[in-house]
Amino acid sequence: MALTYDELRHLSREVGFEEGEVDVAAAVAMAESTGRPEAVGDESLADATWGPSIGLFQIRSLRHPQQFGFPDNLRVETSLRGPTYNAKVARAIQTQAHGWSPWSTYTSGRYRDFLPNGNSAVARPATSRLRRCLDLLLGEAGYKEGPHNHNKYAQELIDAGKVPAGWQNQEWCYVFQSWGTWRAGLEEYCLLSAFCPDGVKYYRRKGWWSEFPMIGAEVFYGAAGERWGPGGSHIERVHRFDHEHIWTIGGNTNLTGASNGDGVYKRGPIRRREVRVYGYGCPPFPEGRLSADPRWGGLASASYTDLPPAASDPDGRDPRPWVYLGQLENAIAADVLAPTGHRSYSWEQVLLVENALVGEGLLDARWADGSWGTLTLRAYAEWQELCGFAGAEADGHPDLESMRKLADKYEFQVGN
Repeated sequence: MALTYDELRHLSREVGFEEGEVDVAAAVAMAESTGRPEAVGDESLADATWGPSIGLFQIRSLRHPQQFGFPDNLRVETSLRGPTYNAKVARAIQTQAHGWSPWSTYTSGRYRDFLPNGNSAVARPATSRLRRCLDLLLGEAGYKEGPHNHNKYAQELIDAGKVPAGWQNQEWCYVFQSWGTWRAGLEEYCLLSAFCPDGVKYYRRKGWWSEFPMIGAEVFYGAAGERWGPGGSHIERVHRFDHEHIWTIGGNTNLTGASNGDGVYKRGPIRRREVRVYGYGCPPFPEGRLSADPRWGGLASASYTDLPPAASDPDGRDPRPWVYLGQLENAIAADVLAPTGHRSYSWEQVLLVENALVGEGLLDARWADGSWGTLTLRAYAEWQELCGFAGAEADGHPDLESMRKLADKYEFQVGN
């Protein structure tokens, strides 16, 4: 006989769900099984490891649960048919996952149909920090590194005091992901690191490791026998998956298959079982896990566009774009001697400065093209003179003092 919503609330409270969670627990059980303890699902997904989903909360059973750690060792098919035991296991899984992300009826929002008035204080957040992270990372596609792996992501993290100066001029695939983590305010879920094996260890230690993709998961590439550690070759972040492929955004990579990366690229489709895919770090984000893992919903496909709208910058974080003097110097070295129209890898930063010089009446707008050629060099020298510099100090090569004065007027940030 099916349990009513109120009976499910009482049962949820009885097995240890906190008062603020009992409504959601009851709604999830209704969405999963319509309150029927005898409900059986996912029989077509059963294999040598996994059995069907059983009971009120449709807990996926295991063929040999004694071979697994807590709480998976509770996934005993015969026991899960008891409503109290099923609810206790749901509570254990929900606690281990730090939320309701293992239930697809929660991540899809379907549970809300069973809530009083269709809402709850424990519903998914209205905005998504994870979506902001992916928006930021995807927006960087096309960025190219400077000489000796110099990149703006390490520099921003260094200037913010988040990481040591030694992160610059290193292989930067994890640096790029760390930048997105920091900018989106996800440091409580994802590691700030420059070393891929540390990420693998972190997610395994947390119990957030999976062989299945998830939206926002950090995918590690390599093999168990990597020189620096398992999965220690490369990292990217998943923004879409289906039953066979993943789509990712990564830094210090390329689209040619070469071992040396040179920039930020969107990659995919990549086969999920591709030999170099080692595994996935899958944090319990507040938005819920949009995951292919049977433990966390078993979705056949998902995209980051399924997440709530992106959150704004956390309070106190400066949203203005960055300009780095070192990259501008590299642009000058490349552009002055190159034919007219040449643009170096840092052309976006050059364009910010050129537009500011146009605003000061020092450069004709038609020459604001992202190339720091002789005309831009001359215009910046004039700006330096207006700032009080003379002689060799007004040579058109940017310095911190004059650049900061320009940045303050035209809303960008300056670093070395």
